Amino acid sequence: MKGHVEFFQESSVAIPLDEDDAGRIVISVLKDLGYSEFSVNIISLEDEALREMKNEYFHEDVYTDVISFTIENEPLEGELYVSPERIKFNAEKFGQTPEREFARIMIHGVCHLCGYEDATEEEKNNMTKLENRFLTQYYDK
Repeated sequence: MKGHVEFFQESSVAIPLDEDDAGRIVISVLKDLGYSEFSVNIISLEDEALREMKNEYFHEDVYTDVISFTIENEPLEGELYVSPERIKFNAEKFGQTPEREFARIMIHGVCHLCGYEDATEEEKNNMTKLENRFLTQYYDK
């Protein structure tokens, strides 16, 4: 297994970052967080499909940009479901490039896979600090 990241394109909208670059970011963050063995699948879905998943699994009928599922902890195995459409929408809303917003979403999802939460204000602040640190380290050039 070692370190494996695979992409699955099931959305009509392409992810805004090259798969090699996105995979490199995911691998770098996982290694930084102490994981040497992992397998992560990144599945891009239509916006509506991700909304339905959010409702089914989290009982929240809202649009979202990423959902994370940890399948195994040792070695880490997980899945990130993303909506390229929602990521592009949010990039415009927050004044970011779609590529940078996608990198941030990948980092956010990986942090969730590694056990970080964002339910409370303190957890959200901690997650934002991690996202900003990893964006600076592994995305911003």
